[in-house]
Amino acid sequence: LTHNGVTVSWTTNEAADTQVEYGLTTSYGTSTILNTTLVTSHSVGLNGLAAGTTYHYRVKSRDAAGNLATSGDFTFTTAAAPDTTAPTISGVGTSGLTPTSVTVNWTTNEAADTQVEYGLTTSYGSSTTLNSAMVTSHSAGLSGLTANTTYHYRVNSRDAAGNLQTSADFTFTTAAPPDTTAPLDRWLASRPAR
Repeated sequence: LTHNGVTVSWTTNEAADTQVEYGLTTSYGTSTILNTTLVTSHSVGLNGLAAGTTYHYRVKSRDAAGNLATSGDFTFTTAAAPDTTAPTISGVGTSGLTPTSVTVNWTTNEAADTQVEYGLTTSYGSSTTLNSAMVTSHSAGLSGLTANTTYHYRVNSRDAAGNLQTSADFTFTTAAPPDTTAPLDRWLASRPAR
């Protein structure tokens, strides 16, 4: 059973042909091509089905003497369609900016993992460790940065189905290093000696 197909199998107590009727109701409406090979083990593939849909079906087998057996009604539900849409990234920004670190934040419209690429150019060159937790609110800390420097960065999020979304390029500039030089006391230095 997949999102668009299923195999129907059954057995008969004597050699007979093979056919399946199927549809969205017990009126069926569609049938497979009759397989006239007389067998006791039957298998038919149904393809081109709608994803996430319940179908009714019944099987039919006719023996060499022309005696037809038709099963009761059965149902199956196809699987949901595969997820082929990447997450949508929004709200990309930074917080907690210091001379050597920053936190990058963003959100996604579905649960996804978390990673940031960053560097001095749009070639980036560095990335955070992949956080594989599936979340919609993302946060990644960058450390070991150079003070008073502009960095480029972009964020990546991949959903559970493996669809990757990469943001556009953004920049931040680290803060200037703190002033650690004490002021010079010019008044004392310029006083005449007594």
